[in-house]
Order: sequence, then C-alpha cells, then structure tokens
Amino acid sequence: MTRRLGIGADLDALVRRAHAAGRVVHVVEGGEDKRATLESFRATLALPDWFGHNLDALMDSLRDLQDADGRPICVVWDDAHALREQDPRAFRAIVSVLEDVERERDDLQVTIIVR
Repeated sequence: MTRRLGIGADLDALVRRAHAAGRVVHVVEGGEDKRATLESFRATLALPDWFGHNLDALMDSLRDLQDADGRPICVVWDDAHALREQDPRAFRAIVSVLEDVERERDDLQVTIIVR
C-alpha cells in the first residue's frame, strides 16, 4: 500500500527502516513538471534507454525494475509538492502508476512525500 507522508516526514528515518527491513532504497526527487519528474525517475532508477518519458514507459519500467542482489525495493518519491501544485492531473496520474505497480509486485514498496 502506497504511503503518503507530509511536511514533517523524516526521510533519513524512513531510509534506515527500509534498509533494516532488507530493502534497497531509491529516493526520487520531485520535479517542477511532469517531464522533470519522469526524468528524475529515469535517472534515479537507472531506467533503460528505451524509457520514453511517459506514463506507460514509467509503468513498464517499474514492472521490470530489479535489484541486482534480489532485494525488495523501496521507491520514495520525495518533494512531490511542486508537481501536485503545478500540474495536479500529472501528479495524480503518476501516483496512479505507482499504486498500480505496487499492487502488482510483492517486492515493491512506494512512499510519496509531499512537502
């Protein structure tokens, strides 16, 4: 279940808990717009060259995302506030993709920090 945290979220504590649970953690910094946000996901998660900077590509890439050591994955989308304010529709669409993929995968945990 995707967790949403607000202004007071303690990113360091979140990362420590995920590591203690054996998860690899990827912190994706929020972008000012949809394109910048998708680029942040691409760069942080080292998504493949075919990544097309659209929601379908994000979904496909997250479905295929693996840790080299087989550990479960924690994706933290930090500072998602700017996109939520600038483009609420794009924000909701990305949240929907993250929630859908998380439901499909037992080894993926998603946290969204809106601050």
